[in-house]
Amino acid sequence: MNYRKLGLFAILVLLCTCGGLILLRDYVAKPTAAPLPYVDRDDVCSAAEEIAGAEARLAAGEPPAEVITRSSGDVRQVAVVFDGLPERPLASRLLEVLQRHHVPAVFFVEGQNAVHQPETIRLIRAAGQEIGNYTYVGIRGAEKLPTKRLLAELCRTQHCLGIQMQEVPCLFRAPHTVYTDSLLRAVHAAGLTYAVKETVRHTAGTFREERDAAAFAATVPAGSILAIGLSQPVDVKEASSAEIEERPAVDKKPTLKDPPSAQSAGPPADAADELDWMLTAFEAAGIEVRSIHAFRKIRYVSEPSPVAEAGRGGV
Repeated sequence: MNYRKLGLFAILVLLCTCGGLILLRDYVAKPTAAPLPYVDRDDVCSAAEEIAGAEARLAAGEPPAEVITRSSGDVRQVAVVFDGLPERPLASRLLEVLQRHHVPAVFFVEGQNAVHQPETIRLIRAAGQEIGNYTYVGIRGAEKLPTKRLLAELCRTQHCLGIQMQEVPCLFRAPHTVYTDSLLRAVHAAGLTYAVKETVRHTAGTFREERDAAAFAATVPAGSILAIGLSQPVDVKEASSAEIEERPAVDKKPTLKDPPSAQSAGPPADAADELDWMLTAFEAAGIEVRSIHAFRKIRYVSEPSPVAEAGRGGV
């Protein structure tokens, strides 16, 4: 046999053997990697220390947070707040509309959503808009929660928003909530200075065309705080009667208005289009959209007990 051919044959056999060993190592002999353990991202917002601190402050007699409500008198201004953190594409469009109209707004966001959408939080803050605390999951009727659960909702949201923004919000809102004395004290104990109470509410996706928004805007009284709902509130099991300790502190005669729904045919508009139409209508009516911080602030004063009233009456 030709030694040259024999050498080439030996090299070919060697290469085939090496290739087979590599294949065996990578696809047969290599042990299957164990799946990564599931990590609950909500754990980063446990806020145990913050909750304990809030409970201590509340036990020590924390004063209630102030309530921001509608402007008094015939002030031709409104404020706009959003309920719920939108997905990033919608947030981007809403921010573009706000910038085009030179309008400030507050995005009240759920702590749970903020954990999973940090880029949306950064987008809102980069646009110069404010972010507020909307409880951890956007709870409806927050005044009915047991105190410990309420503080957890507030403090967990403060904690995870603080991580995202490097600062904590000072504004609180909760959907369809009565601002009781105990609620406002818990809000302040959780590090929030103000609770915002809307006077007009609009659910995004109910307008069909621009004239619907214009008709709605015409019903909004001057001095109102307009809340635009972007997410569905979360219902919570009713608390027992023993857990409902307080009476209403604000809006005993509510002025909240739900203007009639749009009647036009066609599919609902995008929330950003609706916002654009409403802001255009406000401008046409000479109504300025201002920062929520320019509105009236009310410090709740507890009503005297019947015993105290009787004592004063006998003097």
